[in-house]
Amino acid sequence: MVRKKLKPLEYAFYLLKSRDHSIGEMKEKLKRRKCTPQEINETISFLLEKDFLNDQRFAENFIRYKKIIKPVGRFYLRNKLLEKKIPVEIIEKTLSKIPDESSGIEELAERWLAKNKKVPKDKVYEKLSRHLISRGFEWEKVREVIGKKIQK
Repeated sequence: MVRKKLKPLEYAFYLLKSRDHSIGEMKEKLKRRKCTPQEINETISFLLEKDFLNDQRFAENFIRYKKIIKPVGRFYLRNKLLEKKIPVEIIEKTLSKIPDESSGIEELAERWLAKNKKVPKDKVYEKLSRHLISRGFEWEKVREVIGKKIQK
């Protein structure tokens, strides 16, 4: 069976069929596909015009999805959106709409403490703080939550 090469627009629709993509991601994938700059620009223009690509919508959906799966902080989300080639202005605008993340960090700390009861008392602060920071939470909030949880 001979597999024909898809045209850039067909390939873009093929990609969009499985999940939403950012403009930067789509450009990158089309470049890897060895499309000419003109083909890439025409494809991206068409997709933007018809609202198949929208970085603001992508960022909002991405953040909502990540927060549903597991509690994560702003630093984690910012880095992941940068990896997805979302412009910094859109990232900042979208992250500013997120409510305070203290409930997520407290929930995550409680789950970690429940699962890691065998961790020696002198190591709990260090290990829990490392875990919360790795999930992208700010140090000040991590320190505040851990202080509350360990004092109990």
